[in-house]
Amino acid sequence: MSDATTQLADSTDRAEAGPPGADAAPAARRGSRRMSRRRVVLLGAAGLGAIAFVGWASPATLVEHVVVTAPRGISEESIRLASGISATDHVPAVDEEKVRLAIMTAIPAVADVELSRSLPHTIRLEVTARSPLAAVDAGKGFYVMDAEGVIYDKVSAAKRIPVIRSSTDVGRETARAVLLSLPEDLRRDVRRITARTRDDVTLVLRGGATVRWGSAEDAALKARVLAGLVQVKADVYDVSAPLLPTTSGHRTDEASD
Repeated sequence: MSDATTQLADSTDRAEAGPPGADAAPAARRGSRRMSRRRVVLLGAAGLGAIAFVGWASPATLVEHVVVTAPRGISEESIRLASGISATDHVPAVDEEKVRLAIMTAIPAVADVELSRSLPHTIRLEVTARSPLAAVDAGKGFYVMDAEGVIYDKVSAAKRIPVIRSSTDVGRETARAVLLSLPEDLRRDVRRITARTRDDVTLVLRGGATVRWGSAEDAALKARVLAGLVQVKADVYDVSAPLLPTTSGHRTDEASD
């Protein structure tokens, strides 16, 4: 290769490689852009933190209104008082679970509470009441029980709900389980359920007929059998042996509460 050719090749290589320091400049610019992006992210996070802090603790978010939606029979004012929410609380900082538990503890008739916020000054509480399953005979008056077995009220008379008669917790729990096994329409037809023991359960229907339930075992099967059996008018329905159910007597007069 001639000297001229060699010089041309060297010149071409230097041109393709670029001037000295050419690689360093783009790298420096890339590093600068990365640093700028980091600063933007950090500043953005700090800004969001500042906004959250202002919303969390600013006088601009102090509670001014507690709006309560409650079913009939539960006082809205009692819910406000039980909630513990005050004018010194900030709307974003109100603890929903704490409020819920405080209300449910203070007012047993409350089954649940849903809290929502309307910034800047309003807390809304939507209350769900317990539904009665039965009334437990207390001698003088009745304790109202829901499907979960929670006693939440005392009344002088049991109206349109079954009365549980039992002197023990086991008996009352057995009676509750039997009632829950019944279809709703048949449950409404139960006037009284007596559970002397877990193995000795008897129901009295509103028409006056007696149901010999027997033990708490096979409750679902017994409920299905009884639902078909009551289509026949009788004084006594016996499902204590659900595969061999029987009826006796012939009920002609139906009394109701």
